[in-house]
Amino acid sequence: MAETTTSPLGKCLVAVPILRLADTRRGASRARAFAGLASAVAVALGGAAAHAQGPARDPVAAEALFKAARALVDKGDDAAGCPKFEASLALNPSASTQINIARCREREGKLATAWHDYHRALVLNRETAGEQRRRSLEEVANKGIAALEPRVPKLVIVVKGAPAGMEVLRDGTALPAAALGEPLPVDPGPHEIRASAPGHQAETRAITLAEGETTTVELTLRPAAAAAASAATPSTKANEARGGGTPTWAWISGAAGIALAGASVGFLIDDLSAISALGENCRDVAGGTYCDPGYDFAADNARKNRDFGLFVGLGAAGLVAVGVAAYGIVRSGGEEAPAAVALPWIAPSGAGASISGSF
Repeated sequence: MAETTTSPLGKCLVAVPILRLADTRRGASRARAFAGLASAVAVALGGAAAHAQGPARDPVAAEALFKAARALVDKGDDAAGCPKFEASLALNPSASTQINIARCREREGKLATAWHDYHRALVLNRETAGEQRRRSLEEVANKGIAALEPRVPKLVIVVKGAPAGMEVLRDGTALPAAALGEPLPVDPGPHEIRASAPGHQAETRAITLAEGETTTVELTLRPAAAAAASAATPSTKANEARGGGTPTWAWISGAAGIALAGASVGFLIDDLSAISALGENCRDVAGGTYCDPGYDFAADNARKNRDFGLFVGLGAAGLVAVGVAAYGIVRSGGEEAPAAVALPWIAPSGAGASISGSF
């Protein structure tokens, strides 16, 4: 006859048969009894070994780390205290430790991470012993979540015409397709979004989010061939601009040439006026030139010489400027023409123009 009882072995409870042998003279019954006992022991050892392979817990060390972390954080030393909370959580997960980690993240400005930690604390709180303590920790976690909700930034990622095999990374972490188009909580600060797909040009976008901000980032994956053609377009347009229209400098040079020519004609007219005045008031006589009394022949003579010099200098410069403009207009339909500009100058002794540019 056999009964069963439970006996702790390691941290498991197993059923172990207790055998009462009514007749010890029966060898077959004894053999069966020992076989049953051996099987029970094997099951118990197997259960203990399986439990040993699970996550190691050390509540005593976890409590010591929690107290050390609490003391450091109370002094304002988050840099030393917060990692100890994390170490305590690894040795013995608990709602209170997770809440303290959430507060650390909140002070670091990692609002989305803190929001997630508060939610995780609610899950861990299901294992908290004592109804009153469980309700207290639940209230603290819910208050933390409610305070963070309006402050947590949200990022919406949209990929237009998403091709097959597409991969979207947010700060190096792959996002599932179902997450696209949804406002996902993120920490404030800079973020990088990258989308790629076979046969398409990858697109990367950097963005910085502030507290409470919701931003949508739209990415477009273009086929590699189309992307290459698009990249070549700016240079093609530049070549067309150089070869398909008259360059601006040609118009400037032409206008300057016309202005110089006009000025030279003005000086020619004034030169002829001075010559006419000299002819009317002065005449050649034996031994020299005689001018009417009171007539200032020296002034008209100087004006005549100056006007002639300006007429020749400005006229020549105007011709050069117009020639450069004509060259630019003619060459604008083919290869790149030289860039040149004619700048007039006038001095008491003459006039001219400076031609500057690249040829």
